[in-house]
Amino acid sequence: MTDEVTYNPTMPYELDRRWHSQAAQMTALARELSGAPIGGLPAIAKDAARTFLSSWEEIALEAELASEVYAGELRETGISYENLDAEIARRMSALKGGSA
Repeated sequence: MTDEVTYNPTMPYELDRRWHSQAAQMTALARELSGAPIGGLPAIAKDAARTFLSSWEEIALEAELASEVYAGELRETGISYENLDAEIARRMSALKGGSA
């Protein structure tokens, strides 16, 4: 067993795609919740239903925002690693007497 850490350069972009997908799903969910009909409920249940749907709509919108933030952070991490790899390659090339 080693303490080695490996980096897969495609994963930040794949995870970015997945978080964007989740954000889109949460946006769609919030839209559905905001338009959910409550007309068939008894009058006494309508306020509770509105509160329930409104609360879940808010949760879905917060999840959408969090998903977008995670996606952005993963994208920035991927770019940072790519830039670091390129800089290391440039320096190694310079040490070997190659041109940068």
